[in-house]
Amino acid sequence: MIRITDKSKCCGCTACMNICPVQCIVMRRDREGFDYPVANPDRCISCGRCEDVCPMSNELAAVPPSEVLAARNADYMKGSSSGGVFPALARNVVDDGGVVYGAVMNPDLVVSHSDAEDMDGIERMRGSKYVQSELYASFEDVKALLEEGRRVMFTGTPCQIAGLKSYLGKDHPQLLTVDFACHGVPSPGLWEKYVKSLCLKYGSGIEEVRFRGKDRSWRQYDLVINAGDREIVVPHQKDPYMLLFLQDMTLRPSCYKCGFRSGSSGSDLRLADLWNVAEAAPELDDDKGVSLVLAYTGKGREALYAAPLDMRKIAPETAFKRNAGFAEVTDMPEKRTEFFKGYHSADDLIRFMDSFVVRKPVFSSFCRRLHIALSKLKGRLIR
Repeated sequence: MIRITDKSKCCGCTACMNICPVQCIVMRRDREGFDYPVANPDRCISCGRCEDVCPMSNELAAVPPSEVLAARNADYMKGSSSGGVFPALARNVVDDGGVVYGAVMNPDLVVSHSDAEDMDGIERMRGSKYVQSELYASFEDVKALLEEGRRVMFTGTPCQIAGLKSYLGKDHPQLLTVDFACHGVPSPGLWEKYVKSLCLKYGSGIEEVRFRGKDRSWRQYDLVINAGDREIVVPHQKDPYMLLFLQDMTLRPSCYKCGFRSGSSGSDLRLADLWNVAEAAPELDDDKGVSLVLAYTGKGREALYAAPLDMRKIAPETAFKRNAGFAEVTDMPEKRTEFFKGYHSADDLIRFMDSFVVRKPVFSSFCRRLHIALSKLKGRLIR
């Protein structure tokens, strides 16, 4: 029977819950706002399958990428966080009668995994969601579709995909797995409280939130909030939720000991932002977004080259510059425990969160902006 005594050893992938033959495991939220499996000892039959399937204790073999590419699709640039690679891949799957799984933001602003069989459904999956998604019974549904012979594309964090593949127990030729360079997953419970605080701040219900609005700039993206008939645009450097996420304060405990943050992967493809595009592929640098794509398997390469993408191979050492979090596991901030103890009782959650933000010196911020401006200019001159 699974017992979580060390929360850094549980990524919340739900593989144990889905594999249980007597359904004695449920996901229960802790005080920090993360979900963990809890088993009912009265129903458990001690089969051990929940422990055997755990990707945190039984990591799948990971391989280095066979190809590193810069890629984008001009038709999907506007609604995508970077280069529009995901919808281009997904379109081929649904056009072939397949099903795509990915994270969506529901009308109640809860982030969860959903399935799509057309581009209307794919549209809801586009864009980054900086909240750990609820998986529900996605693994069971994927297994049923594969057994029917359907083609399935599953997108998620590296640990979610590791959990899915461990749950399935074997590789399926009809399954395409796509993960992304994950910074870590923030607390769903914190996000729900933050949404309520935003509603109070702006005096109306919030209908939609986009974490990576890039109308102003791909590099200097914005948090875009649709509240009634108003669109509120907040630079990400001024939003405490975004800043605490980027400063690693609000991540799941397992994120600080993540075994999946490396250049290797157990997925077919990995997507990321090509922040170093000015050096790696300057002809693509128009500040509208470019994706870094890592292909790990023949299946992944086949799907990638079948999609309508503008691609070019790039050197790994150049591609990974300015993607430090791509391979490095971050340390847990000293004040993280204090933060999660206090956020429930904060009278003004936004102010409370802002008090934990580490402010960079003005000169450092100026240098960062100057570096970005020079990179953009270099790209224009090379083009």
